[in-house]
Amino acid sequence: MVLSMEDLIREWQERPLPELTHRDLAVKLKGSLAVSIIGMRRSGKTWRLFQEMETLAKEGVQKNRMLYFNFDDSRLASHDGTGPELLNELLESYFRLYPKFRREGAYFFFDEIQEISGWAKFARRLIDTEKVKLFLSGSSAKLLSTEVATEFRGRSLAFELLPFSFRETLRYKGIPVKPSPLDRSVYEKAFGEYLVTGGFPEALMQDDPSIRTGLLQSYLDSVVLRDVLERYGLSNARGVKELAHTLLRNNGNLVSVKRLSDQLAGRRIAMSRETTGRICGHLEVAFLVFFVPLYAYSLQKVRVNPQKVYAVDPGLAFALSASPSENLGHRLEQAVYLELRRRYPLFRHISYYLTEDRGEVDFVLGDPARQLPRELIQVCASLRQKETREREINTLARAMKELKLKQGTIITLYEQDEIKTNGPAKGGSSAGRIRVVPAWKWFLEQ
Repeated sequence: MVLSMEDLIREWQERPLPELTHRDLAVKLKGSLAVSIIGMRRSGKTWRLFQEMETLAKEGVQKNRMLYFNFDDSRLASHDGTGPELLNELLESYFRLYPKFRREGAYFFFDEIQEISGWAKFARRLIDTEKVKLFLSGSSAKLLSTEVATEFRGRSLAFELLPFSFRETLRYKGIPVKPSPLDRSVYEKAFGEYLVTGGFPEALMQDDPSIRTGLLQSYLDSVVLRDVLERYGLSNARGVKELAHTLLRNNGNLVSVKRLSDQLAGRRIAMSRETTGRICGHLEVAFLVFFVPLYAYSLQKVRVNPQKVYAVDPGLAFALSASPSENLGHRLEQAVYLELRRRYPLFRHISYYLTEDRGEVDFVLGDPARQLPRELIQVCASLRQKETREREINTLARAMKELKLKQGTIITLYEQDEIKTNGPAKGGSSAGRIRVVPAWKWFLEQ
């Protein structure tokens, strides 16, 4: 039996909203701007739409004033017409069912709309001519921030949704996110698990580690196939997949296009530096990995230095790591980077820093073009060894001196301290303060 468009609309109206884990990503916008939620596959974008509907319902908005429609529904194939005709049929069918909302206003939630040809022009016309608040989400293969900006010409803002943060993972597990000091061990244990399982919602449901690992590895295969090979019309499946694996195995390390190309050549995969660099860009666009540049005032210096690479999720890095136990520090560093992306969604000046004596500080927040460093963060699993402690503190203190910052932070797994410093061991500087904070505590700070 072929269901009419009205039947499909009513079907959703009669279906209760699912129970969901609250996400911290805020998407409130004033005016007629469209909201686009983007991110890697399986990160929970559809459920973030449901969360917005739940919020509206709590504010008193009637369910029938909201239209949710998934354009990946196979039943749409039975409907006649081209993409624009199908979209117009949906619009007019909804307002025939609820004509008063054409005047009073409605909320439209379109999932996987990029599956319909001509969707962008339709969506732009919708927000220009109808009294509709529009929310979009879809596969990272086609609904990208650059495309949203191009198609909507400033009439939409894209919000990046990453897999669950540590705070959201606690919420999913039913653990309070306002801990008591007496519960420290609970949060230390939970954070250790987070560095293994990560935050992909479906992966968190799996109790069997082997099933979870297989699921996460399948996510990688899906990104490579659908978001890179199919999207860009590439045929070198083995090379692209091997490059993706290489990047994930280098999670938290410095990489360069030359080094990556040479590594592939050592495995008898011929891929030029130009092609390697281009595919790295494709994998970042698909949200599989992120690249972090050197903090430097000279663009030429930034270009010639290697970048750090981080996977989109600690669990994914763990599942693809050749020696997971040895990469604990890198996964901690990766988790900190992802948290910084969440905390500063519209401020992406996150870099690593090299001191004048080549000491490395993991993160500096600030725009080097304006010479405005804001914060320095060092990540170290443990400061218990004297040599490690001195190196990390001295490097951070020297960076504070060079960038004229009075404060710095060291994030560890368990340790907490406050260190007053006059600079590195050799040579003095004005007094500064280094805060040593355990990871679980830093991740739960607002």
